[in-house]
Amino acid sequence: MLLQRITDRIGQSRIVRTALTLPALTIIKLNNLLRGQKYIPPSDVDKYREVMAKSRAPTDISDHLDELFVQSMNINPDTIVELGVRGGESTFVFERVSQLVEADLISVDIEDCSEISDYDRWHFVQADDVDLARKFDKWAKKNDVKESIDVLFIDTSHEYAHTVEEIEQWFPHLSSSSIVFFHDTNLTRYYLREDGTAGRAWDNQRGVIRALEDYYGCEFNEKESFTTIQQGDLIKHNPYCNGMTIIKKGGEFE
Repeated sequence: MLLQRITDRIGQSRIVRTALTLPALTIIKLNNLLRGQKYIPPSDVDKYREVMAKSRAPTDISDHLDELFVQSMNINPDTIVELGVRGGESTFVFERVSQLVEADLISVDIEDCSEISDYDRWHFVQADDVDLARKFDKWAKKNDVKESIDVLFIDTSHEYAHTVEEIEQWFPHLSSSSIVFFHDTNLTRYYLREDGTAGRAWDNQRGVIRALEDYYGCEFNEKESFTTIQQGDLIKHNPYCNGMTIIKKGGEFE
């Protein structure tokens, strides 16, 4: 009964879609990447394997780690900004992307997460991310970082009002070909992973996805996978692991 209630909340399209286990899915994803080396050259495969190994530990974001890596690599970013660090799972991915492309990685959290990474171009800022956004240009100049952001990752309070502010304050700093990741766009009391296992979360009353609906002036069904174009932005959504919504500015997903 619990699984039925969870699937009713999250949506069943991708659950019915496949009977593959997570290891099988991992192999398929890796093979696809190796066949299409324009995404990850052979010299970079080890970093990807590290990310995939990390993703095998089931968490509330584990299904999305490979996507964070691949889509960020496609951008070839100079500046990556991560809002919300917590245990450092997304930092683990962005650190490896940054090492491969020699990018600056800025991680922001209201808690002290300064021990998470030792990457030499990692900048940890303990602050409210909205406050930092308001002075990001000055902060970037002071720290010799490119002011326009190529990859933006948002995984903070998951509350509607805060997310609205984040969009208002951070989006003006995006480069013309940037990509934005919003985690927890399908946040309810329980969530499913692609392998059918479940975890506990909390119901944020659609806070993050509702803020995106307001920004784009449309409605999204976060319980289902979708890809759409709104205001010239390509938007891709995955409902698993509390939901990940990816926005590509001025381009296409690889």
